[in-house]
Amino acid sequence: MGRIYLITSDCEIMTARRTRHKKRGCLSRLIRAFVGLILSIVLVVVGIPLTINFFMCASTRPSFTTVSSSSIQETAFDADAIVVLGAGINWDGSPSAVLKDRLDTAIALYNEGVAPKIIMSGDNSDSSYNEVMAMALYVEDQGVPADDVFCDHAGLSTYDSMYRLRHVFDVERCVVVTQEYHLYRALYDAHSFGIDAYGVPSDNATYAQIDEYEKREVLARVKDFVAVLTNSEPETKSEPVSLNQSGTVTQWW
Repeated sequence: MGRIYLITSDCEIMTARRTRHKKRGCLSRLIRAFVGLILSIVLVVVGIPLTINFFMCASTRPSFTTVSSSSIQETAFDADAIVVLGAGINWDGSPSAVLKDRLDTAIALYNEGVAPKIIMSGDNSDSSYNEVMAMALYVEDQGVPADDVFCDHAGLSTYDSMYRLRHVFDVERCVVVTQEYHLYRALYDAHSFGIDAYGVPSDNATYAQIDEYEKREVLARVKDFVAVLTNSEPETKSEPVSLNQSGTVTQWW
């Protein structure tokens, strides 16, 4: 009987070991499945934005040119307008360093005869904050006739600016002026509305917060990509504005 008892104990031990082994195997498979799920989520969250950014930059880069480029007259000869996208203004109402460089670049293009009009597109959603006024007054002080300066007071975003450029100002061909990090998205938005747009980077200096701007731009490109995909429309509606009139009709402040 003692020997039989020992054999029975050995069987029970082996059975218990098999049970523990199976439990460990199940736990291991669950851990692998969980890790795989996390990696898949990370791949989607990181991979999709990076892919969108790469596509947007690669597809618009051929439309870049410069003020001094010999091709500027060829690429933008028949442009309806030079478009300057708004940026921040200082406490005293003067253009920030980023915006000033955009405006100086636009003035140089205007003086080269690239286009007969300049459109200032920026934020004037609040009576106490008027980007387009600061932009228009700056270029006019530099000698650009007020008749040739048009203001889009509802350019609350890059996407809105390009939408309104096509649907409000009826622009078919233009030169867009902004810093390089921003220019890819601006051109992508413009092209999505059927505008034959070229871009001139206005990086005339090194900006203190450029790293922050570039980081934010990664997500901003994704946002505009989705807006284009869903054919989003801006909330602010406006009557059409003809460029065959004096720009002063759009200058109210």
